Amino acid sequence: MSEENPYKAAYERERQARQMAESLLDDKTRTLYDNVVKLESTVAELEETQDKLVQSEKMASIGQLAAGVAHEINNPIGFSLSNLNTLSDYLQSILSLDKLVMSSLLALDNEQFSKQYQELRNEHDIDFIVEDIDSLVSDSVKGLNRVSAIVANLKKVSHSGELEKESCDINQLIDESLKVVWSELKYTMQVEKHFGEIPPVLCHGGEITQVLMNLFLNASYACEENGVLDIRTYQTNSHDRDWVIIKVQDNGKGMSPQVLKKIFDPFYTTKPVGVGTGLGLSVSFGIIDKHGGKISAHSEEGQGTTFTIVLPIDDVE
Repeated sequence: MSEENPYKAAYERERQARQMAESLLDDKTRTLYDNVVKLESTVAELEETQDKLVQSEKMASIGQLAAGVAHEINNPIGFSLSNLNTLSDYLQSILSLDKLVMSSLLALDNEQFSKQYQELRNEHDIDFIVEDIDSLVSDSVKGLNRVSAIVANLKKVSHSGELEKESCDINQLIDESLKVVWSELKYTMQVEKHFGEIPPVLCHGGEITQVLMNLFLNASYACEENGVLDIRTYQTNSHDRDWVIIKVQDNGKGMSPQVLKKIFDPFYTTKPVGVGTGLGLSVSFGIIDKHGGKISAHSEEGQGTTFTIVLPIDDVE
């Protein structure tokens, strides 16, 4: 039996070493590629998070700006309302004077004055002005009162960090929240309110209003058009304690089980960047938890979503 060819053995060793090197290189290349993919994904997530943080900061700045604007608007609204009420009293005096003159014209001997007065009244259409003036002043007062109410609600929402809890009417907080976001709801949503007789709740009213506004706006986004927003409140007793229940239900597109699991996670959102920050429900969860309550959601795709808020009722002196 002949001895193995040394050249062939050397070649075989070299071939095996080359195969091992190529295999090792392939493994390293594959690992490097996987790391690059992960790195690119991480960078994309960081960029998205940065965009959301920037948007969140913008929203916080807008909130501060809104509070300042609301404060500044209050002063001109106040003196405008005061001036209108005084003007209304003045006008009533002038109209009373005109009525007296008109009733006395026939008894006056001064025919020239009577004729001039009648011509002047006709020239300025005083009869129409007398009919229209009450509605003009009344509508102006109503409009300013409405602006004043909006500003008051805006201030309540903006100043949500009050130190002391207060006795709050949850039904009233819902109404105030709806007024603030009504411009976003009125074209797409029909609001149905079913308020129960519930006792006051000891809470930070501004923070609860913030939660409610977020739920209402999310419902509007989910429905887009022909939406129905159903809001219910009632009292219940569980574990030897009284609770107020708030249910906010919409008939929108709903959520999948996968999305539903993540909705309270910080920065998670189904909205595009610039539309949602992914912080609304996370912040809402924290607010309700801080109040000793719970917030939960039930949803099915195509069947709408229902958020349930449970708040404890504490005795208020």
